[in-house]
Amino acid sequence: MANIVFHRVSGSKKKDTTIDVDDKYISLQNRREGALIIIFRGPEDKLMEIHDFFDALEDMETVPIDIDSTGPVEYYFRGISPFSDEEDEGIPIKKFSTTLQLRREHL
Repeated sequence: MANIVFHRVSGSKKKDTTIDVDDKYISLQNRREGALIIIFRGPEDKLMEIHDFFDALEDMETVPIDIDSTGPVEYYFRGISPFSDEEDEGIPIKKFSTTLQLRREHL
């Protein structure tokens, strides 16, 4: 069981936040050109805080991600989907996704 930590680095200490998410609620999909789609699935009470974190981000805001304490990798926020309803073994769950773009340094 690993944790994935998302950081908000806005340049304002009041707005800077961190959220630590258990990987059992996450699936990752790498896309071409450094795009990463993160799908969150779980009970609504677990997902609301995660959704609120991403919903507060601005387009192209920097979001460093640290997967299982391997060190932060910087991404840009690109968008968030609305919630959808699903069932998992008869239990109602929520699902949403967010899209991030790998931040590349110019040489």
